[in-house]
Amino acid sequence: MRRVRNRFLDSSFGVRVVVALIALCTFLTGLALGGQNGGRLPDSGEGCLYYKSPVSGGYEIVPLLHTDAALDVRGLVASATVTQQYANSSSTPVEAIYVFPLPHDAAVYDLEIHIGNRVIRSVIHEREQAKRVYEQAKSEGKHAALLEQERPNIFTASVANIMPGDQIAVKLRYVQPLKWEDGKIRLEFPMVVGPRYVPGIEAIGHQAAGLGTGWAPDTNRVPDASRITPAVRNPGARSGHDISVSVDLDPGFETAAVKSFSHEIEIAGVGGGRQHVQLAERTTLPNRDFVLEIERAASSEIRPALFLSKGGDGGETHFLLSAFPPSVQAAERMPVEMLYMIDVSGSMQGTSIEQARAALLQALNRLRPTDRFGILQFSSGFSEFSATPVPANAQNVEIARQYVKRLQAGGGTEMLPALIHLMTKPTTPGYLRHIVLLTDGDLGNEEEIFAAMRQYLGGARLYTVAIGSAPNLFLATKMARFGRGSFTHIADINEIEIQMTKMLAKIESPVLTDLSVSFEGVEVEDVFPQRVPDLFSGQPVQVYGRITKGRHGVAHLTGRAGDEVIDQTVPFDSGTATFHAGITTLWARQKVEELMDQWRQADEVGQQDIRGDVIAHAIRYRLVTKFTSLVAVEEKIVNPGGQSNTAAVPGELPAGWQMEGIWGAPATGTSDAFFRMLGAALLVIGLTLFVAMRKFRAAS
Repeated sequence: MRRVRNRFLDSSFGVRVVVALIALCTFLTGLALGGQNGGRLPDSGEGCLYYKSPVSGGYEIVPLLHTDAALDVRGLVASATVTQQYANSSSTPVEAIYVFPLPHDAAVYDLEIHIGNRVIRSVIHEREQAKRVYEQAKSEGKHAALLEQERPNIFTASVANIMPGDQIAVKLRYVQPLKWEDGKIRLEFPMVVGPRYVPGIEAIGHQAAGLGTGWAPDTNRVPDASRITPAVRNPGARSGHDISVSVDLDPGFETAAVKSFSHEIEIAGVGGGRQHVQLAERTTLPNRDFVLEIERAASSEIRPALFLSKGGDGGETHFLLSAFPPSVQAAERMPVEMLYMIDVSGSMQGTSIEQARAALLQALNRLRPTDRFGILQFSSGFSEFSATPVPANAQNVEIARQYVKRLQAGGGTEMLPALIHLMTKPTTPGYLRHIVLLTDGDLGNEEEIFAAMRQYLGGARLYTVAIGSAPNLFLATKMARFGRGSFTHIADINEIEIQMTKMLAKIESPVLTDLSVSFEGVEVEDVFPQRVPDLFSGQPVQVYGRITKGRHGVAHLTGRAGDEVIDQTVPFDSGTATFHAGITTLWARQKVEELMDQWRQADEVGQQDIRGDVIAHAIRYRLVTKFTSLVAVEEKIVNPGGQSNTAAVPGELPAGWQMEGIWGAPATGTSDAFFRMLGAALLVIGLTLFVAMRKFRAAS
C-alpha cells in the first residue's frame, strides 16, 4: 500500500493535484480576505476615501467628503441650508447614492448643484418623471442630481457623472416649525439613519429601477426596504465623512439659556439679541442627532405669536398662529391604567436600553396606589409582567422595579403584534387608559403601525418616548398624534429625569379637548391642522392658514377641560406680526400632511385621486413629497457614453448602538464569512498535503 502511495506522490499527476489544491486555497483565501477586488484598493488618486463593504468584503469608494448644515432660527421657524460636498479621486466616473435623514416635519423646497462657479438649479416633477429625467441625463453623460423622499424623515440624493478630479457641492434647503413648550424652543437636526428592522418575506418581481442600494431586500410588508437601509460602516473602520453644524439664533425673546444634550457647543453673541452656535469640535462624525434647547428668560406675560409671509400664486398671504390657551386649575385626576410598552430589541442594546430602563423606573415611581399598571416587553416576540393590569400598591411596584432592572435587549423589532395585543386588552371600568411606548422606533413598517392604531386604539391615549441618539422621530411623533398623546425625545441619559418628569406631568395635568379655532374680522381658508389635537398644560396651539380678506381681527380658541368650557380671544393683527418668508412653504407642507393622512385611510381608487391632489399641490409650491422629487441637470456632456460606477455612501452606526445587537455579529456579510472559513480550511488542507508529500518523498 505504501508503494502505491509513494508512486502517486512521485508522479507528475500527484504533484499537479497538490499544486492545484494550493492554488485553489490561495485564490479562495484571497477572495475571502479581500472580496471581489482581492482586498486591494481600487485605482485612485491621493485623498480618496474608502470603506470596506460588509456585503462584498471589498473596498468601495466613498465620494461624500463632508456635510455642512447651516440653520437660521427666527422665532418658531428654522430655515436650513444643507451642503453635501462630493469628490471623485478615483480614475473612473462615479454615481453617488446617499440616503440621509432630515427633520420629519421639514418642508424641502430647493436643490442646487455647484461645480466651480457654475450653479445648476432644480425643477420639481412628479416622482417617476423626475427619475426618468435623471436617468436620461446620467446615460447621456451629464452632471445631474436627484432628491427623493423615502419617508418624511429619510431622503435619497443621487449625483450622476462625478468625473475624476471633480468636486461637486449639492445644496438643499428646507424650512421647519420648531417645538415650543414650557418656555423652551427645541431644535433637532438628525444626522444618521438608524438601521431599520424590516419584517416580512422577500418581495419577488420588483423592477430593478425601483431597487435601492440598502442592505435589506424589499419585502411584502416593507416594499421599499432596500431604499431605507443604507450600508453601515463598522465603527472600527473610518469612512472619512464628517459633518459640521451652525445655528444663527434670533428667537424673538430674551434667552435664559442655550444648551445641547447631544453635543458640546460654542455660543457667541453677534448683537441685537442674536447668538451664533456651533459644534465645539467644528466637525464630528454624523452618528447622533443634534439637539439644541433655547430657554426663554423668566417673564410674567406670555404673548401669542403671529407669523405672516407672502408667496405663491396671486400674492396670497399665509400665517402661523401660536397661542397658549388659558391656564386651567388643576383638579384631582381620575385613576389611570398605565400600560408601559418597552422595546428590548437588538437595536436597543447599549445605552438605549439603559435609558429605557431608567425612564420606566421613573414612570413607576409616579404611580399612585389608586392606579393600575402593566408592563410589556417586545422584540421578536413579546411577554408581560402580568397578563392583566395590577394595582399600583407598594409591593407590586417593587416587584415591577426588579422586573425592569432585569430587562435585556436582543432580537428583532416586532412592534405590531405587541401593540395590537395592548390596544385590544379589555378595559377596566372607572380607569382612563394610557399606553406609554419607549422605543427607538427604528423599523420600516410605519404604515402598518398607523393602520393598526386607527383600528384598535379606541378611547385610550398613547404617548411615545423616543430613546437614543438617532430614533425614528417620524414614527414616534405620528403615533403620538394619532394617539392624542404627546411625544418625548430622550437623546441622552442626562435628560431622562427632565424629559420623563415633563411627560408624566402632562398625563397628570388637565387636558384641553375638543379644541377649535375660529376667526373674526379676517377671512381665512385652508386652516391646518383641520382637527386640532388635545393640548396639555404649557403647550401652545399652532395653526396654519391662508388669509383671503382682512388683516386685523381676532382668533377664538375654544375647548373643554372636563366639564368646563374654555374660551379665549387672541389678537390677530398683521401690524404686530413677524414676517417670515418660510411660512408659505410650511403651510403648504401642512396641507400635504393632511392629504397624506387622508391617503392612508382611503381605498385604492381614493388613493389615486388624493395622489393627484398631492402632486398638483406639491408642484405648485415646489415641495419634495412621497410623490414629487427635485431634479437638476447640467446640459453639458462630461462623460461620453455615460458609463460610471455606483458608489453608495455608508452611514455611521448611531452612537451607543452595537453591531452585534442589530445583525448578531460584526459587520461582515454571510458570503464573506463563508469564504473566510472555506479559504482558511482549504489552505490548511493544501499545506498539510504539501508537507506530507515532502515527508513521503524524503522517506522513499
